[in-house]
Parts: sequence; C-alpha cells; structure tokens
Amino acid sequence: MLGLMHRRLPPLNALRAFEAAARLGGFAAAAGELGVTAGAISQQVQLLEARLGRALFERGPRSLRLTGEGRALLPVLSEALDNVEAGIACALFPPPRVALAVFVQTSFALGWMLPRLPRFQRAQPEVELHLSTGIDAPELRGGPDAVVLHGRGPWPELATHLLFPDRLVPVCTPSWLATHGPAEPRRLAEAALLVSDTAPEDWEEWFAHAGLRGLRPERPLRFGSSLLPPQAALHGLGVALADRSLVAAELAAGRLVNPLPGLPPMQRGTGWHLAHLPARGREPALRALRDWLLREAGAAGPEPPD
Repeated sequence: MLGLMHRRLPPLNALRAFEAAARLGGFAAAAGELGVTAGAISQQVQLLEARLGRALFERGPRSLRLTGEGRALLPVLSEALDNVEAGIACALFPPPRVALAVFVQTSFALGWMLPRLPRFQRAQPEVELHLSTGIDAPELRGGPDAVVLHGRGPWPELATHLLFPDRLVPVCTPSWLATHGPAEPRRLAEAALLVSDTAPEDWEEWFAHAGLRGLRPERPLRFGSSLLPPQAALHGLGVALADRSLVAAELAAGRLVNPLPGLPPMQRGTGWHLAHLPARGREPALRALRDWLLREAGAAGPEPPD
C-alpha cells in the first residue's frame, strides 16, 4: 500500500554537505556556509558516496573536481533544496495580504478581465483584490483604490494608463448570418440592429465609418445597458456593435462572427484606461495591478479572427 511506503533517501546532512561543496567548489567554503568544519563536510560527502555507491568528487592532492555523477546530481539537489526552502517560507511565513479595491464596468469585467484574473492571483497572491462593477465609476477620493474608465479623457486630476482602444465591429451568430445571407453595410440598416441606450449613436457613427453618412437603423431593438446587445446577439436576436477585445473569446470560438470582415473596425478615440490618484502610484499593490493589466493588454497580440 502507498501509505506504508518509506522514502529511501540518504541523510539530509550528507545531501546538504555535498550540494554546498559542489556549488561552492570546495569543502572549506561549504564548511563556512553550513557552520561546521571542513573535516565534517568531507565525512558527510564520503557517507553519501558510500550510500550511493558512486564517487561524486575526484580528489587530487590540491584539487577537488566533480565526477560525471556529481555534475548530474548537483542541479537536482540544488533545485530540491531551493523548493524546500521556498515551501517552508510560504507555509510558515506567508507575506501579509494587502487589500486593493478596484471598480470596473461590468462589460469590461465579463468580457476581458475575469478570464485573465486567475493569472493575477497566481502572480500576486499577497494582493487581496476586491472587484466591484457597475456603469458609472465612483469618485476615487474616499472610494476604490483604482478604477477602469471608458472614454477619451483626459482626466486631469488622475493618473491614467491606456490599456487598449475601442475597436467596434458588428457581430452576430453564424446561424443569423446564414439565414439572412451575405451582409453589406446598407442592408444591415434594414436588419434587426441591437442598440444600447448608453451609446445610441454608435450605429449611425458606424454607418458613416462604412461610407454611408446619415444612415440609421430602421428597426432597432433597444437595451438599457451596453452589456446586453452582444448577449442578445449571442441569442440570435440580430446584430450588435461590440468592442473586439470584449468579445474576443466568442469570436475565437465561433459563437459570434463579423458579418463584414473586410471592413476595418471603427476606432473613435475612446478606450479603456486604468485610473488612480497620482499619489497612490508608488504603492506596491497598485503598481502590481497596473503592471499586470498593461502586460495582459500588450500580450493580447493581434486581433482575433472574425
């Protein structure tokens, strides 16, 4: 039975003595690091060699060199001892956790941040992130430590960091596109276009971007939140305008498609920005979040396929 198995390891002191001597290049140096005599180090190494049945050092009158077996064993032992040291520190002396309150819009949280958040937790286990969502960002003075703002800026009283600009594209399900046939911009105006009341002019701006200035949706389906049009598109209700970065997973999986892949995304100068009070910028937890968000935004790579 596995529970009755015993580890057949050489004595730990012998392993430590060999690792130190091999890493530092001699018994005297190892003795200084471990706080014993050079003779004690030599005895422990001999004990290990006897236990393993292998010579780990070639000993000359004034030289000490690793054998092939010694060279192979050294990195294994060094890594193992490093892991033991790190594990003890993590288990018994964990770093204090620091609370960090961050506000983001719901669409940004669901479409971009939450899928990436496990990587932040693994990279910064000492940061206890308190994430809140909504539509209108609260004031930072007396409020959260940082917010993710959507807009063009500037915000003069805040330190801001652009994560990525908007790139708006029409999206629908493959089945909707198959039913309604190949799309072209003018025909889309006659389709069921999904509109957010928080950005009611988006479609008119997009038609102008497509070279059809003055064209508007003929029979829009309206929603009170910018989060709902892409969700409605996923349910086959029509075509929504969406930020490519926020629907990247749906586009990559084929749950949504761009019915007009040849038309470049519409960029209007708005985007997603991390913002905080300037005086907070040197705080380690906030810097860790800022650096992680910028890395994630930069690592997103090319736009996902339509």
